[in-house]
Amino acid sequence: MLSSPSNARWAVAAIFFINGFVWGNWAPHIPLVMERLAGGPAVFGLALLAIAAGAVIAMPVAGLFINHYGSANVTRITGTAMSLAIVAPMLAPEFTSFIVAALIFGAAIGSMDVAMNAHGIAVEKAMRLPIMSFFHGGFSLGGMAGAFLGAAMLGALGETTHTITTASITLVLLLISFQFLLPSTVDQGLSGTSFAWPTRATIGLGLLCFLALMAEGSMIDWSAILLRRRFALDASTAALGYALYSAGMAVSRLIGDQARLRLGAAMLVRASALLTAVAIVVAVSIPEPIAAISAFGIAGLGIGNITPILFAGGGRLEPSAPGRGIAAVTTLGYLGFIAGPPLIGFAAEVSNLSLGLGLTALGALVIALRAGAARSADTY
Repeated sequence: MLSSPSNARWAVAAIFFINGFVWGNWAPHIPLVMERLAGGPAVFGLALLAIAAGAVIAMPVAGLFINHYGSANVTRITGTAMSLAIVAPMLAPEFTSFIVAALIFGAAIGSMDVAMNAHGIAVEKAMRLPIMSFFHGGFSLGGMAGAFLGAAMLGALGETTHTITTASITLVLLLISFQFLLPSTVDQGLSGTSFAWPTRATIGLGLLCFLALMAEGSMIDWSAILLRRRFALDASTAALGYALYSAGMAVSRLIGDQARLRLGAAMLVRASALLTAVAIVVAVSIPEPIAAISAFGIAGLGIGNITPILFAGGGRLEPSAPGRGIAAVTTLGYLGFIAGPPLIGFAAEVSNLSLGLGLTALGALVIALRAGAARSADTY
C-alpha cells in the first residue's frame, strides 16, 4: 500500500530533505545575488526580508487550507510551488524583481514548511513513535547535499544552468515522494480553528525555538558572505561553511533520540546550546579560513538537536492537542528562521558582519540558560 505509515515516514523524510536541498542550493547564490544587486548588508538584508514577509503572510493561509483539505494535499501544492519559485530570486537582475520573487518564494517555502510539519505530526501519530528528529535530520542532510552539490554545479555550470537544474531535480523528487503520503483525511477538518497562535503553555519554548532557528536561517544567508568577505574566497568555496554546518546538524539529529534518552532533554539542549555559542564565536573571529569553515560545522553539530526537542516539548505541553502545541512552537521558530537574516544584516550595517552574525551566539547562550523549559519533551 503506497500510503502506509511506514512508507509515509520515508516520504515525509524525503520532503524535508528536498526542502533543505533547496535552501542549500540557494546558499552559494546569495553572495552573487548581493553583488548583482549592488547593495550593502542593510539594504540586502531588507531585500531578504521579503522572503520573511511572504512566509508570514502565507503561513496562516496554509493552516486554513490544511484544516479544509488535509496536510497531504497542501504539501503537494506548496512543494510544487516551491520547486518552481526558487528560480526567480536566484536569477533576479535588480531589486524590484528580486523583492517580488522573494515574496513568492517565501510564501511557497513557508507554507510548505507548515504543511510538511503538519503531515509529519500525522505520521508520528499513526506510527506511535517519536520521529520528528528523524524528519529534521532529513532537512539537514538536504541542506548539506544542496550546499555541496550546489557549489559544485555553480562552479561548473554557471548561475542559470545551476538554477534550472536545481528546480528540475527538486520537482522530480517531490513528485515521487508525494505518491507515498498518508490520505488527506487523516488530518482534514480535525481542528476547530485553522491556525493556532502560541499559547501561554508553549510561548516559552517557541521563543527558544525562535532563537535556535534564527541561527539556522542566518547561517544560510550570511555564512558564505562572511567567509567570502573575510578571506576573499570564491563563491563555491565560501559555501562550504554552510555545507559543513548542515552536515553537523545532520549528524547530531541522526543520533539525537539516543542522546536524549541518555542525557535528558534539558541537559542535551543546554550542552548543545553552549557548544553552539562557542563554535559561532570561533567561526566569526578566527583568522584562518579552514578553521572558520570547520567551526561552522561544529556549530551545526551543537544546534542540530535543539529544534526537534523543542518541537517535541511543544506537543507534549498540550497532551489533548499535541499537533496544536507543535504548530505553535513551529510558527514562532519559523519566524526566527526567516526574520533572523535581515536582523543580522541590519546589525552588520551598524557594526560589521562578524559581530552581526555573532549575535546568534548570544541567542544560543539564552537557550542554554532557559534549557530547563525543554524538560516537557521527556514526558510520555
